[in-house]
Amino acid sequence: MSTYSEHVLRQAPWSISKVGVLDLCMKQFLHKYIEKLKEGKKSGASRVGVVAHAILEDGLRTPNADLQSVLRTQAEEQQLSREELIEVSAKMSPIADFIKRIETFKTNNGVVEEFIEHKLALNERHESCSFFETKDEAGNITSKPLLRGVIDHAMRTSDDFLIVLDHKSGRKKDIGEHSTQFYAYMALATAAFPWLKGVQAGINYIGEPKVDWFPRFDNRPGAWTREEIVRIVFPWLQQYLNRTAVKLSQIEAGNVRPETGWQCLYCGFSSVCEKGQEELDRRARRKSAPNL
Repeated sequence: MSTYSEHVLRQAPWSISKVGVLDLCMKQFLHKYIEKLKEGKKSGASRVGVVAHAILEDGLRTPNADLQSVLRTQAEEQQLSREELIEVSAKMSPIADFIKRIETFKTNNGVVEEFIEHKLALNERHESCSFFETKDEAGNITSKPLLRGVIDHAMRTSDDFLIVLDHKSGRKKDIGEHSTQFYAYMALATAAFPWLKGVQAGINYIGEPKVDWFPRFDNRPGAWTREEIVRIVFPWLQQYLNRTAVKLSQIEAGNVRPETGWQCLYCGFSSVCEKGQEELDRRARRKSAPNL
């Protein structure tokens, strides 16, 4: 018998960002994940982050890549404004510096395998599975992921530990605010890699001179062992996903309300959300008002 709520299983697959949308606004969750409406143009901050990530990804895959060419291509695809292009351009030197530093890091830490933008998934039994739902010839579901994630950058060391890095282009936060993301990565990696002895995760804030490392559960530095992940993180995952059942049941019952605030700046559904558009208009008026 599954340890996960039927509400949770019906809305699988999950990701940390998907849970985050549900936490912020049930209406946005409805439009994005159930109705699957097409999103409108996102905020400038989102576009800048997408371009910065794409440039860094290309540089990590191909250390001698022409990053300026990648910037031009991405700027056109994301339709960056002049101000946004300037913002991304300011990140080019730090991106190049990180790519250079990571080569030294790999040598010093005996990295034998690298994973870039790597897709991982696990099922409700906490076993590794296909990233996408699979069906047999009769149309019956043969595999359905419960949790999915895309790891920005991971490195396997010669002693079978995994170093997981997430790249951020926004403001720096306390490392504890990223705990749910790291727990998910640790669970996914443990399910996916039988050889894995432990995971050390961290944030690379683009422009920062060093990685911000995520501590162990006992607040000491270092890697989480496989046994610790199985003992601590997998039970956490069950509780984390099952708590969404209350809101999911409200959505399924048609009791959906918009929850406005700063999250409206990052929502692509303002055209179908009157309250959300009102919030954006209010913020725009406040931003344009003269200072006295």
